[in-house]
Amino acid sequence: MSLLLAHNGNAQVKNIEDVSVHLSLNEVKVEKAFKQLEKITEFNFVFATREIRNSPLVSLESNGESLYDLLVSIGSQSHLSFKQVDGNIHVKKSDKISVTTKVDYEDVTVSGVVTDKNGEPIPGVTVSIPGTSIGTATDLDGKYSLSVPEESTLIFSFIGYETQSVVLGTQSIINVVLSEDISSLDEVVVVGYGEQKKSDITGSVASIPKERLEMVPIINVAQAIQGSIPGVMVQNTSAGAEPTQNIMVRGRNSIAANNSPLVVVDGVPYGGNLSDINPNDIESIEILKDASASAIYGSRGANGIILITTKTGNAGELKISYNGFYSVQDPTNVPDILNGEEFYQFKMARAPHMMTIPEQEIYDSGEWVNWYDEILQTGFTHNQHVSVSGGTQKTQFFMSGGLLDVKGLTLNDNYLRGISRVNVETKINDWLSLGTRSQFSYDDQSGTSPSWADARSTNPLVKPYDENGNPTIYPWEGMPQQGNPLEGLLFDNKNESFQINLNNFAVINIPKIEGLSYRINTGFNFIFRDQATYKGRDTRTGLEVQGEAETSRYRYNSTLIENILSYKKNIDNHSIFGTALYSFESNKSSSNDLLARGFENDHLKYYAAEQANFISPNYDFNESYLISQMLRVNYAFDSRYLVTVTGRRDGFSGFGKSTKWGIFPSIALGWNIGYEDFFTFKDVISELKLRASYGVNGNQAVGSYQSITRLGEYHYVDSKETAPGYRPTILGDPNLAWESSRTFNVGLDMGFLNNRFVANVDIYETSTTDLLLNRIISSVHGISSLTTNIGETNNKGVEFSILSRNIITPAFSWTTNGNLSANKNKIVSLYGILDEDGQEIDDYANNWFIGQPISVNYDFDVNGTWQLDEVDEATKWGSVPGQVKIDDLNGDYKLDNDDRKILGQEDPVLMWGLTNTFTLKNFTLNVFIHGMHGITKANSLMNDHVLEEVRNNTIKKDWWTPDNPTNEWYGNWLGADVMGGILARNRIYQNASFVRIKDVSLSYLFPQSNILGVFNNLRVAATGRNLYTFTNWIGLDPELSSQTSIPLQREMVLGLNVSF
Repeated sequence: MSLLLAHNGNAQVKNIEDVSVHLSLNEVKVEKAFKQLEKITEFNFVFATREIRNSPLVSLESNGESLYDLLVSIGSQSHLSFKQVDGNIHVKKSDKISVTTKVDYEDVTVSGVVTDKNGEPIPGVTVSIPGTSIGTATDLDGKYSLSVPEESTLIFSFIGYETQSVVLGTQSIINVVLSEDISSLDEVVVVGYGEQKKSDITGSVASIPKERLEMVPIINVAQAIQGSIPGVMVQNTSAGAEPTQNIMVRGRNSIAANNSPLVVVDGVPYGGNLSDINPNDIESIEILKDASASAIYGSRGANGIILITTKTGNAGELKISYNGFYSVQDPTNVPDILNGEEFYQFKMARAPHMMTIPEQEIYDSGEWVNWYDEILQTGFTHNQHVSVSGGTQKTQFFMSGGLLDVKGLTLNDNYLRGISRVNVETKINDWLSLGTRSQFSYDDQSGTSPSWADARSTNPLVKPYDENGNPTIYPWEGMPQQGNPLEGLLFDNKNESFQINLNNFAVINIPKIEGLSYRINTGFNFIFRDQATYKGRDTRTGLEVQGEAETSRYRYNSTLIENILSYKKNIDNHSIFGTALYSFESNKSSSNDLLARGFENDHLKYYAAEQANFISPNYDFNESYLISQMLRVNYAFDSRYLVTVTGRRDGFSGFGKSTKWGIFPSIALGWNIGYEDFFTFKDVISELKLRASYGVNGNQAVGSYQSITRLGEYHYVDSKETAPGYRPTILGDPNLAWESSRTFNVGLDMGFLNNRFVANVDIYETSTTDLLLNRIISSVHGISSLTTNIGETNNKGVEFSILSRNIITPAFSWTTNGNLSANKNKIVSLYGILDEDGQEIDDYANNWFIGQPISVNYDFDVNGTWQLDEVDEATKWGSVPGQVKIDDLNGDYKLDNDDRKILGQEDPVLMWGLTNTFTLKNFTLNVFIHGMHGITKANSLMNDHVLEEVRNNTIKKDWWTPDNPTNEWYGNWLGADVMGGILARNRIYQNASFVRIKDVSLSYLFPQSNILGVFNNLRVAATGRNLYTFTNWIGLDPELSSQTSIPLQREMVLGLNVSF
């Protein structure tokens, strides 16, 4: 045994004689001993596996002895020698028994060339010394030169190639040939009912970057998806403690049916909300976008598929992880409403005779109220998540628990979620495996928040509280029509839900037939929601009806049984992967609702509903079934030529007797051009694959009983008693069937400079026929519409994504991940009714127009204000300067339907997302920006709907006056918003496009040497969310559906991630 200590006089590294160690090991492999020492010291052990492969087991017992002494002990037991080089300890075989204490040495210069197997130089290869900051990168000719300590180990690494380590020894020139990293080429992607190598995929499948799930604190899966994938729109439709989102993949195909994608979790269609899934439990998210990729889900694949796979354990040591964060919130934007002084002046200018004595008294006292201040609070969120994973070669497990507690920006806007997950898979023997992936959750949203709409519109010259500090029942004395926006704080409200999601499975590898397996999935989803509200006599609503109670109990359960037969076989250069499916799914829901009014007192609240004077119960039940068969065959020749053929047959109980079944086929082709021998640009273009697909998907988004004619309640009075009665309410179509979407997709996957730059382009076109529309019919039957299959839409677009590793050095890296998508849809046909010119007529009542986008604004165009020099023209309309001006399109001095026009579309034309990640040693800065463009929306805030007596408030505007002849807004008087009998209110349309700085996150990963061997990983992070929005929109936020609801919140987040 020999021990040699080498010390570099230029580095500040402890001598191993000065490092004390507490450690106890009994007969372990030397490699395990080295790992334990690395955890509890600042040193890294560097060795070749062959040097220690046959070393005997060692035992160590140290209660503060030096690391030097421990290495002496290891060397004597295993015939190894050690040499300290700065923070590294080099290990070699040795039969010598000698100890050399300390040797000074000089740095040496080493140089060389790094090439691939074809002898081509590789630029940008990182050359570094592990455990130090010493490093460089190869130039355009693959050359490098570096000054390093003697006996150092050089690490050569580059994306797409296997990392190599070389011990310097006495060499000064080291040339290295890097081999392609086969594992990166064989990266697998979940595609539904199985996995495929990424290089073999023929459809349009996109994966969420892992850093969106791991590097940024999120509480909702939709937050991770937003802006990360081209062609996927995630719109925040509402804010608050539990915000809601609208998700569409590749735009809108259907006019009246649902356009939301199907969500599948661990292979089972998910009946809950995305917000019910804990992001910390997710391993990967894939989105299937074209017909070939989503055809395996047939009747529900027309709007795309979101596949979520949760985490599993790995064989080996137990791993315990904690992920938590705390955030504070404030509103990104609050509309600027009139304060007491401004409202007083507004009312006096508009209707001074309507000013009441209570209002005047409050104005004179200066004690007016800002309702936004009364309902706003600083919001906060804390999220705690703990997971335990591990296992043996036969059994692996992942268990987690999480608690999310949100106090929103508005008083009483609370959300509490407790969630747990148990994922276990065990191999019973060589041919049988069993497993479960189960989630249990509890949500509590109890409490009624004040109304933001009322806070915006309520008069500020009133009293919000009485002398006892309680919200007043009637804040405006003498005006009983005016309620208190704060009355919701006095409601007794509970809103709880419980959810169970079970996915149990068994996998049988058929004996004696290699590659053939059978899997049975059994999925069960149960949701129970319990809601109740009581409005007592201390509120205006409750006082006027002597107490009001509303209760609701909802129950939903779904059952899924899937039988999946898979076969994989490789014969020489041929690869076959076949999947057959037979599945049964049932969905049942029921609800009990009760409205009660007129209580004796408020003591028992909704528990005394049976004693109320007025009771109105309601009961709903819904049941549907889906039976499916599917066959998919993937074939690949030499990974160059790829074919995927899929066929699925679905039967849905909700359709007519003769139309319950639908068949949905697809085919996709792929060509890995980069694998061809004739392709001579491999040194520059490392990947080039052409994809094309065509297929049919369905949409069954109708009610379970839509094809059946139904009766509705129509009670009547018979001899002073109410008798039950019924009348036709819905006329069914026995031939009601699926919407069918036929999609053609062509895509190109590219990689440059050994995949340092990766790009993807997809172009698609979808034609959807047999639309589920409510056709207008004669009302002679008492029914005015009939849901039937009629009409056609067209939807096309282009998608582009890029991943660029801009700078890669040992100390600093910069990566850019961006995506861009454009989408255009139009209505091709509606009812097939032609006018006298042979042109198909439009549906003006629903704003549906042939050749135009599906969702448009169709209205009069408000374009300014009549000015002083336009008196003569204004007089022709019965208007005066200062009144609103509306376009008369045909110039006939009459505003009617001929003067309405399309004022933009409500869906975005262009969407993009851009993420830049900068890493400097252990610091990482992540900046995510996204934008949506081409959106036009009606802005409900832009009106002066204050009523004749000026009861309501409004937002500040630049009102027209003779001294301020602005064109921004009309004058402040009753009727100023009317022209030609048309009211301009709610007809103000604005550009809702925006660019948002969504997330900026700075994190620090503690080095192993600084966490004392206690943690495997320790990372802290600070994140800012919704930091700034660039937009011309006036109001809360261009994304939100309502401009009079809770505003979008800006968050500042502190997070901690630890693993043991």
